[in-house]
Formats: sequence, C-alpha cells, structure tokens
Amino acid sequence: MRQHFCAFLLSAPILLTLAALGWGSNAIAARLAIGEVSPMLLVSIRWAMVCVLVLVLRPRAIIATIYQNRQHWRWLILMGAGLSSFNILLYSAAHSTSAINLGLIQSTIPALIIGVGLVVLRTPVGALQLLGLVLAMAGAVVVITKGALGTLINLSFNHGDLLMLAGCFCYAGYALGLARRPPVDSITMLGVLAIFAFLTSLPFALGEVASGTALFPSIKGWLILLYIALFPSFLSQVFFIMGIDRIGSNKAGMFTNLVPVFAALLAIVILGEMVGIYHLLSLLFVFSGITIAQKR
Repeated sequence: MRQHFCAFLLSAPILLTLAALGWGSNAIAARLAIGEVSPMLLVSIRWAMVCVLVLVLRPRAIIATIYQNRQHWRWLILMGAGLSSFNILLYSAAHSTSAINLGLIQSTIPALIIGVGLVVLRTPVGALQLLGLVLAMAGAVVVITKGALGTLINLSFNHGDLLMLAGCFCYAGYALGLARRPPVDSITMLGVLAIFAFLTSLPFALGEVASGTALFPSIKGWLILLYIALFPSFLSQVFFIMGIDRIGSNKAGMFTNLVPVFAALLAIVILGEMVGIYHLLSLLFVFSGITIAQKR
C-alpha cells in the first residue's frame, strides 16, 4: 500500500499539478510582499537564494557548464536578463493589480511564445496556431480592459496589467532561448541561469538602494522570500522536469494551463479577491486559444 501511495505521489499528473500550484502561488506571494520588501531587492535576493541552493546540490556541474560555455556569454546574459526581467515586472506589477490578473495574464505565455517566434525567429505558424494566438491575446485584453470596450477607446489601462504583459513577452523570449541550451541536465541548467538572473538583477537592486526607495525585508518579507525561492523558483522547476521525463514535454506543457486557475483560487481564499465575469471570459478565451494552438 505504501509503495502504491509513493508511486501515486511521484506520478506525472501529481508532480505537474504541484508545479503549476507553485507557480500560481507566486502571484499571491508577490501581493503579500508589498510593504515587506521592495521589488528589485526581492528579485535579487530570490535568485541569490536559488543560486546557493543549486550550488550546494550541483557545484561542479554548474561551474563546469559555465566554463564550457564561456564563449556564449551573450546568450547566458540575455537568458539571465529575460528571467530576471520577468520577475522584476511581475513583482512591480503586483503593486497596482490583483493576483487574479497576474495569473490570468501569465496564461498568455504559451501563445506569446508562438507570436515572438513568428516575428523574431520567423518560425512557421499554421492557421490554427495563429487563431489560437489571437484568442489567447484576446483573453489578455479582456483582463486588462476589465471587459470594457471603452477602455480601449480611451486608452486608459491599469499600469500593473501592462507591466505583467511586458513581463510575459520577456518570458516568451527566454523560453524560445532555451532551444539553444547546452546539452546538460535541467537542474544544472537551472543553476546556471539562476546565477545569470541574479547578476543581471543586481544593478536594478543597487539602483533601488541608491535612489533611497529600497525596502529591506522584514521578518515576514524573509519568510516570503524563502517560500518564493524554495517553491516557485526551485521545487516547481524540479517537479516540472520530473513530469517531462515521465510523459514528455508536449503533454507536460498542458499542465501550465492550471497556473491561472490556482492563482485565482488562492487569491480568493488567501487575499479575499473577487472574481468578475470578465475573468471567466478571459479564461475561456485563453484556454480555447492554447488548445487550438496545440492542435496538429
């Protein structure tokens, strides 16, 4: 019985659902961090914690990978910048939009990967993928405008929603860049990228301190940072890697659609946020778009 239970816990659906839960909870942590630690310091300290963790687990492999790929330093810097930029924009956006919106807008990332790949890399896109992209982006527009067409006409948008959408573009570029990753295991690659994410976030943190706007972590802030480093930043990544090993990347990728669902549910339970009709309409657009885009 115990063996069956352990096998169930380590099955792909459970691992991938836990990964999505960790990523969905990041939006809640971003809102809880307001007033406890400033955004730039949060990003730098978060990645510093992840660096320490992965260097303890894979020190030789990570150092060897960086040395072997020293000629590709531009790629490493761009990847680190993409990862840190996404987090900087996410935690900055949390100051002026809801956790539900943060989760819903992030759900457009799979469609944005298709769009950025089309524009930047000239990746061929079929008619169904293009339709899916349009539907998913329509979902983001519904959230940003709160379902009101007048917002589009008057060009009055929520600052935080636009920051989150910009962050999603950064993450789409980062995801496309992963196609050029060196042939190393994913945990070692995570360690390498965490180091460069920390290095590229450091100037922003130092600038925040120099400008006098930095808020150093309170006790609650340190607890939030520890949670972000352990769960969304590390364990979710590990669970996702294990899930891919079991069922493949295409099927595993579908579980990322649970991220906005978990973000919304946690926001309602923990933060007491309210769900509007336009949130449900956005989910319908985004999920329909992603499903259509993955059809062959």
